[in-house]
Amino acid sequence: MATAYSLAAPRSLLKIAIVGHVDHGKSTLVGRLLNDTESLPAGKVDAVAEMCKRRGMPFDWAFVTDALRAERDQGITIDASHIRFSDAVRDYVLIDAPGHREFLKNMISGAAGCDAALVVIDADEGVREQSRRHGYLLHLLGVRQIAVAVTKMDTVDFDAARFGQIETDFRRLLEELGIELSAIVPVSGRDGDNIATRSDKTPWYHGPTVLEAAAAFTPLPEPIELPLRIPVQDVYKFDTRRIIAGRVESGRITVGDEIVFSPSNHVVKVKSLEGWNTESPIPYAEAGMPVGITLEDQVFVERGELISHIARAYGNQCVSRAPVLARR
Repeated sequence: MATAYSLAAPRSLLKIAIVGHVDHGKSTLVGRLLNDTESLPAGKVDAVAEMCKRRGMPFDWAFVTDALRAERDQGITIDASHIRFSDAVRDYVLIDAPGHREFLKNMISGAAGCDAALVVIDADEGVREQSRRHGYLLHLLGVRQIAVAVTKMDTVDFDAARFGQIETDFRRLLEELGIELSAIVPVSGRDGDNIATRSDKTPWYHGPTVLEAAAAFTPLPEPIELPLRIPVQDVYKFDTRRIIAGRVESGRITVGDEIVFSPSNHVVKVKSLEGWNTESPIPYAEAGMPVGITLEDQVFVERGELISHIARAYGNQCVSRAPVLARR
């Protein structure tokens, strides 16, 4: 039965990338979080326990999410796993990204488009080169909401000084990138300390649990709500028309809009929009749609330029109206 709350306020969805150095405990943390929020299918924990027993190894929460056989055999995450779970007011998608340097491209594809990121750092090993690399990559991908889980705190006897040193090191790194860390949490994935519930093993810690840190993140606006951005993929000549082709990455473009091409700074109005698999022009195109654009004035446009609305362009204070090409 739907509650009054669910009818009045639809649940939001938030995507969080889980990144970190190999063997720093990402999959273990995710597996424990799913268990402690009662998000696992019935019988999943028993199945993992039986598998670990057959292999003669202790129970490992990482196997809850490491679905590929190669991952079980090697004990690493190869592909980015997409896992859903929910709390009282929101739905989440966790992207458990690989930590191995060889699978860095999978980490990038997994983190791209996320609203936020949780960086996992081993309490014993501290901030490693891969941790720094992930910080830079998250910055380049535009992820600005970042929290840290310092895992395996049980291996350092929940030492507050060790936790403080890691916090100082990683905060300094993010400050260099202009990113403010939202939270840093001492956890033990094996025992569930400070993941969904507060642990009595860290009386010196007064911040949020991992679940509370996730709840504090804010979903990003939908792509259609963002400023118009269309990278020019190519320019085609059909009969008397020059059609600029691209995919609308964000925002919405309409016939008659005044747009600017960056970095050439050409400013011109949209004459018509051409859609795919349709013989008639279309009135608009929005985020996710491929589109062909004809212009009222013919300007020289190159592949790789970026289309924006003149009012919300990058550096629009520098935009100047360039001469148009002679009509042919």
